[in-house]
Amino acid sequence: MPLDMDIHRAQTRFEQYAKPILGAFASAAIPTGEQITPPMLADALRQLFTLLSKDVSTWDPSLPADEPERVGDIAIGLLMDLATWAERLNERQAKAAMELIAVSIAAWVIAQHGQILTLEPIVNGLAALANTTNSGPAALLPLAILMGQVADAATAQFAADLDSVDPHRPWRILLINWGITATRAHSPQEMTRAFQAIRHHLPTDARAFFAEGRQQVEQGDFPDAVRAVMIQAADAIEHSLH
Repeated sequence: MPLDMDIHRAQTRFEQYAKPILGAFASAAIPTGEQITPPMLADALRQLFTLLSKDVSTWDPSLPADEPERVGDIAIGLLMDLATWAERLNERQAKAAMELIAVSIAAWVIAQHGQILTLEPIVNGLAALANTTNSGPAALLPLAILMGQVADAATAQFAADLDSVDPHRPWRILLINWGITATRAHSPQEMTRAFQAIRHHLPTDARAFFAEGRQQVEQGDFPDAVRAVMIQAADAIEHSLH
């Protein structure tokens, strides 16, 4: 079952969930000073959606080759700002919607062969999708694949993992969730890719991740091929530490 990442439906969702944010902001009468306000963010995002909804081949040919990447990153950043306002205004459902919309824009950037430069709202949106997808492994596979595509597109910015003491850093959460979702999707291929990334980029997390994963597949109802990939990865980590 494919994920619904259509940019036009993302725009419709944006208009639906921007309304409660704008309404709550107007009612709150918050003194904003120099802050960028929700109406300003919404107006800017509407302009960007107009551009995103057009075929890139129709864009001005004099624009730089990485213009889709730049436009997508601006849109994702604005959605993150609007999600922050939604949380401040106690519009939690709207906050979650903005993060899901960021996932759609990330998928659009990836389709244009661009890099992901702003990761946090995308990771939050992907995690929400993983937590609300309860239709079985087949429904989770497209999500696991998208997580891997996001990780690949963000590698240049986040692979250094400089803030390694923060367990809540988006890069770490993305890779851990990719590994978990690939396992829940019963996909040895995605598991192998995710596990390689975890071993390479999160060496301090790998032992605990694979130990817990081994326990899960040994106790749960998983296909033999899935169990074998997890146990092999857990064994390899244990042997590398001795």
